Amino acid sequence: MIGRCWGFFCPRTSFIHGVNPKTGVWIDIGCYLGHRGGGLPWGVQQHSDLSGSDTLGRTVWFLAQPSSVKNHHDVKPDVDSLRIQHHLVALGVMENGGVTKVDVAIIGAGWYGLVAARTYLRLRPSTRVIIIDSDNTVGGVWSKDRLYPNLVAQVRHGLFNYSDTPMPRNGGNPKDPKVTGEMIHNYLQKYAEDHDLLRLIRFNTFVTDAKQVEGGWRLSLRDTDETIETEKLMVATGVTSIPSFPDLDFSASSLPIIHSRDLGTHYKDIEDEAIKEVVVIGAAKSAYDAVYLLLKMGKKVTWAIRGEGGGPLSILPYKVLNMINAIAFASTRLMSHLSPSILNTEGSLYKFFQKTRIGRWCIGRFWDFLDFNSAVHAGYGKGDHVAMLKPEIDRQSVFWAHSGLGLVVLNDFWPTLHNPNLSIRRDVIDHIKGNTVKFESTDQVNADYMIMCTGWGDHFGIFDPRHKAMIGLPAYGERIETSLENQDIDWKTYYEQADKTVDEKLPFLANPPKLAYTKPLDPALQKRWNLYRRVVPVSMAAKGDRSLAILGQIHTVQTPLVSEVQSLWAILYLLGEVELPDVDTMAKEVSLWNTWTRKRYLNQGQKHTYSLYDFMPYIDSIFGDLKLDSHRKSNFISELLSPYEPHDFNGFVDEYLSKRNTSKAH
Repeated sequence: MIGRCWGFFCPRTSFIHGVNPKTGVWIDIGCYLGHRGGGLPWGVQQHSDLSGSDTLGRTVWFLAQPSSVKNHHDVKPDVDSLRIQHHLVALGVMENGGVTKVDVAIIGAGWYGLVAARTYLRLRPSTRVIIIDSDNTVGGVWSKDRLYPNLVAQVRHGLFNYSDTPMPRNGGNPKDPKVTGEMIHNYLQKYAEDHDLLRLIRFNTFVTDAKQVEGGWRLSLRDTDETIETEKLMVATGVTSIPSFPDLDFSASSLPIIHSRDLGTHYKDIEDEAIKEVVVIGAAKSAYDAVYLLLKMGKKVTWAIRGEGGGPLSILPYKVLNMINAIAFASTRLMSHLSPSILNTEGSLYKFFQKTRIGRWCIGRFWDFLDFNSAVHAGYGKGDHVAMLKPEIDRQSVFWAHSGLGLVVLNDFWPTLHNPNLSIRRDVIDHIKGNTVKFESTDQVNADYMIMCTGWGDHFGIFDPRHKAMIGLPAYGERIETSLENQDIDWKTYYEQADKTVDEKLPFLANPPKLAYTKPLDPALQKRWNLYRRVVPVSMAAKGDRSLAILGQIHTVQTPLVSEVQSLWAILYLLGEVELPDVDTMAKEVSLWNTWTRKRYLNQGQKHTYSLYDFMPYIDSIFGDLKLDSHRKSNFISELLSPYEPHDFNGFVDEYLSKRNTSKAH
């Protein structure tokens, strides 16, 4: 009827999308979907790509009587999903055998996935892109089902949005600096709508396996025989997608037990007056959020934090000395000198702060002051249970961020945690019987509900061990030693040299603090991400294979801005527009980064590519590769002391395109 085409089916938007390879024209087949996925195609919509223009020419044909189809809700479902698939095969949208072919597949519809899709289409408007997400809305950690009351981002307004898209203030109040979970979700939803991304997204779809095949990658999906084949794969799953539970036998438990990931869909159940006592397990930020929420509900809370873990978070006040916003200050270039970074080892300020005794003394006193200010704000010394939340590192805990870093945004946060309805213990569950939780210390408590804030599982479980080794991803598990032997690249030698180089360039990190609870920071147990610029699998790049990019494996205080910058660089890498250095240079960069983050952030750097205070040097390196100017302030003082906000980088993609076009013209 309209020729053979490749495409994909998007249940959320009730459209089937495809492109006719003979004409280069996208088609949409609309259908009404019932709860079981049944529906009849009601229209075919043709999108003509107008020479790279953002404007779409549209022509509509209806397969049903136009008079009977005012909108897709007017068509009643009367066939099953198998018949829908038959329509797809007949129209050529899907191959026989359930294979969908695209140019680019992006896994994840959060900050990174959305901006990556938009940027790719800006650079290559005719690209066939699909976004795959296991949730039913955009947002990732900020998706609709993961929101609950009082959930806020640890940042002030103006620091948590894309560079060209300001975020509306909470309720339009110009004096309210909070960024709520609902604000973020609504922002990302509107961003996806405004840039026509929703039609690309397949929601409620879980990728179970990703394998490299000839010409690209094959993705297998849960609960279906369909596969997706793509020339390029971008993985933007983040680190908070797969819940992790402790290894316990829950068979004798009668307690409702959820992971913090599901608090948004269960908080109404917990609000029930019959739920009076709740046990919270874990010390992640999600545990603090859950405990605060429960205490505000009037619940009695027992909070258990294991002794051998990283311990309680270091938590900064929202404003230092009630004057300077902590995250705004962390977004200055001065902070990139006060926080030793392996990406910032040149210039006079580096030499003063890192290579002189007086400079290192200044760094130490600065972090001593921040630590003292944070402790007073929390009230660790008031003599009650909150003393159990004091970080394990006595001095400069907010510098080392050994167990992570938090920021108080809500004014009543610490007063609420001082509530006598909260009890805190450093203990581990032995077993649960009925509604009784028995701890290894032999203590026990009765509870009506349990919330596991126990971290996250293997968000790269889509790759088998062979692919992980090929890509340079770490094996999953707490005590798994990473082998540096028998690899194409002599990583062992690179890491040995990197250890010496980091100590020499950043001597402040050479003598880490002692920990109250012994947790070996053995370099052999570090989860190493052998990704150049935190994106490129070095071993694959060494063979000229540019089919895969990993996004979001860097933890910073300004996720949206970093996601934009990293996505552009990653896309240009996939397209062959970024010239990579030789393998030796890439291996040195990777080994230096991984060694630095382990020494800089201790337990967190052991597990993740942590870079909290260091996003500006990372942006500098990316902009340097693209020959763009990352110094956007008007003078030296502003450059050093004025916070960098996303809007400072507004237009950087256009700047790159202008430079590229000028270069091609010559």
